[in-house]
Amino acid sequence: MTRDTFSTAFLLVALVGLGLLMVRLLAPYATPIGWACVLAAVFHPAYRMMLRVMPRNPSAAAAITTTLVFLLAVVPALVLSGVVAREAVSGYQDLAAFVSANRVQFLDDLSNHWMIAPAWDWAQERLAGEEADPTSFMLSGIRWLSQFVAAHAGEVARNVLGFFVGIGILTFTLFFFLRDGAEMVSYLEESLPMAADDKRRIFERLQTTLLAVVQGLAATALVQAVLMFLGLLIAGVPFALLLSVATFVLAFLPVGGAALVWIPVVIGLFVAGDYLRGALFLAWAGLVISSVDNFVRPLMIGGQAKLPTLLLFFGILGGINLFGLLGLFAGPAVLAAAMSVVTIYRERMLSLREPIAID
Repeated sequence: MTRDTFSTAFLLVALVGLGLLMVRLLAPYATPIGWACVLAAVFHPAYRMMLRVMPRNPSAAAAITTTLVFLLAVVPALVLSGVVAREAVSGYQDLAAFVSANRVQFLDDLSNHWMIAPAWDWAQERLAGEEADPTSFMLSGIRWLSQFVAAHAGEVARNVLGFFVGIGILTFTLFFFLRDGAEMVSYLEESLPMAADDKRRIFERLQTTLLAVVQGLAATALVQAVLMFLGLLIAGVPFALLLSVATFVLAFLPVGGAALVWIPVVIGLFVAGDYLRGALFLAWAGLVISSVDNFVRPLMIGGQAKLPTLLLFFGILGGINLFGLLGLFAGPAVLAAAMSVVTIYRERMLSLREPIAID
């Protein structure tokens, strides 16, 4: 073995070992770092505009952009979370008062309703002969919820503290990603053993896909949440804000989405005997709210990212399974990079198969 060969092998082993160690060091902070990466890619055009105003001070431009992102995205989310939490507490208190006043006996009569009776009979047959009355189930559920909240109060407090620590790490990381992100990408791009055009195509595809997924999912969720809020207000359904926020969150999921909110609302209206409002809200939710998924999301994501709908579906689903909520964006980005590599490989193979002309 020559000296150069030994040196190269040693560098490769050291690179792999130090790379694994670096992954172990950064793994506990992967979520805020990942979100900072997503936000940096989305708001990089805003940073570039700010940099044109102060070209000699990139740190100030990054600080201003980071502050604007925090004020426009993080602060409203925190305020809305507080409002939703208060509404959830109010709903729980109303439910507890409802139960304590022994007003859940109507559930026994409700189980005989023509819409509920078949499902309830089906459930009773599978309870292995145990006593099954709706009132007992309701009281047991409220009791379990109370015990769960009391037992996990300390854990919730710790999670809130961890959440704010994560927000601090995200904000701090976002500043450096905005200021030095272009240099980091250039360094990574130069390190790849590929042709310059191929590297440029892969990174452009990654950025385009990430922006398309973020914009498409956010726009779809926001439109559905607004439409849900309007429908709930018109129908007079309580806790409209809480249900609308739940719609916004669940709309990011590739399966179920807003239907996970409006279907229980429709069932509740029908069970309460309000058939007219139930039918009108069903029409509004089925024809208007859910149809947003069929137009806005494919138009904004499929058109820009140039990913087949089926592949995008499994990319989001697999990304959530592997990376959690961050996988909504990481999954399609990984698929986009893979498709770019496959395209480059296919072009290379086709060029090698072309017959050589002989004069």
